[in-house]
Amino acid sequence: MTPSQLKYLECSLRDHVKRYFELDAVEAFDALSIRWLSMEEAKTQRGRMLVIPVDVPADGKPTSPWRVPFLGTELTLWNPIDPPSEDWAVRQPHGRPLWHIHPSGTVMPAWNLAPTLFGLLSLEEEISLEDRDRHGRFTGSMSHRSSGALLEAPIFNDSVAALVELAINIRNNRPATDELTSSVALPPVIVLSHDLDQLRGNDLWTQTVRLVRMSRPMLKLRPPNMKYLWYFFYNLVFPRKFYFENIVGMIEVERMLGFRSTQYFLNGSGGRFGARSGSKMIPEVAARIPANWSAGIHYNYDTYLEESAFKSQVDELKRLANRQIVTGRAHYLRFDPAKSWRFLSQMGIKVDESLGYPDRIGYRAGIAGVFRPYDPQEASMLSLLEMPLVIMESTLVNQYPDDPVGAVERLLSHLQKVGGAISVLFHPGSFCNPEEPVYAGLYFKILKMARNLGAASLNADELK
Repeated sequence: MTPSQLKYLECSLRDHVKRYFELDAVEAFDALSIRWLSMEEAKTQRGRMLVIPVDVPADGKPTSPWRVPFLGTELTLWNPIDPPSEDWAVRQPHGRPLWHIHPSGTVMPAWNLAPTLFGLLSLEEEISLEDRDRHGRFTGSMSHRSSGALLEAPIFNDSVAALVELAINIRNNRPATDELTSSVALPPVIVLSHDLDQLRGNDLWTQTVRLVRMSRPMLKLRPPNMKYLWYFFYNLVFPRKFYFENIVGMIEVERMLGFRSTQYFLNGSGGRFGARSGSKMIPEVAARIPANWSAGIHYNYDTYLEESAFKSQVDELKRLANRQIVTGRAHYLRFDPAKSWRFLSQMGIKVDESLGYPDRIGYRAGIAGVFRPYDPQEASMLSLLEMPLVIMESTLVNQYPDDPVGAVERLLSHLQKVGGAISVLFHPGSFCNPEEPVYAGLYFKILKMARNLGAASLNADELK
């Protein structure tokens, strides 16, 4: 790894601790002596310090994952490295390796921390693999982490939690093998957002799909499915029902339970992959958003990496919403791991929430929380903040149909112990819509569960 990559990684670690841990833990981590060295250099260090090898190869494929008990949850790690020599002991809480410890007090991670974490934050796996779906996206099923539930393992957060524990032990002159008795992480953060793909239910594409679904059984000589005809005429008469009205309803539910959210507006060209509802209703929706809540842009399908089209969409939305637009997420989650971050930064976007999977819930960059991406062209950290999308309601229900709320609770409960934030996307058409009964009451249940866990509600642009 290069010096600029190591500087970036250490800054990312320290920024993360400041965002998600109590002040005492931050001070202990700031005082921790961390040395980024080759394995040959690391094995010769002596004294109470942390040494992290930077030249152990890692090819992006997680090898030999294991889990270490930690405050009632488990840290998930992979890519193990052997002890430097026989005089280094292995700290194995409950028989699971965590640290290599020299008698002098020098500590080394038992996992290949540096290249593993940098590779995830810089999306090395995606850049090296050519597979993409028909929208040009890298999906969760394409990842080497798709097996063994590793997509849902925030190894960056788990690594930081272990490092914070070590820092506290070293600061307090305790053995590195001591375990924390209580969490020093701040309450987990839930980042809520809504992609406003549709503001009304009588657009051409929605109505055409309904007619097709109504007629499909007739191809097998069965009666047509008349419920879709009911939806067709109901939204023809009441176009705002189940869409515009759901936006208002979600905002009220969030306000009632002590949460807030970001609304991502889709404007610009229409069509199958564009703004189905056009732009005329955007000013009215924007007026319903509380003043201290966030509004952003849902980058249109045809503005993907297109400078002129992107600027035109932003300018139009600024005028329609009467707000500054500095946050965004891509329609259909279109994202180029080698180009998108730099492009968005150049376009004036300060916070992006595009980095998610369309087919799986999980941590696409291995992190639960915001981070500043690495710019390989400048060999430095971008000013842009990325808040990876973790949960979208459709993938959540498809993946965990029997207990979707329990799946979210499991992720948040883990972050209670290790610190972090998760981004949750819920579309208005899924909030309260008889055409989508699988989502009935789901959003309310998720928010109620999050409140009971003590989760904090912040928008992505507040996690600086």
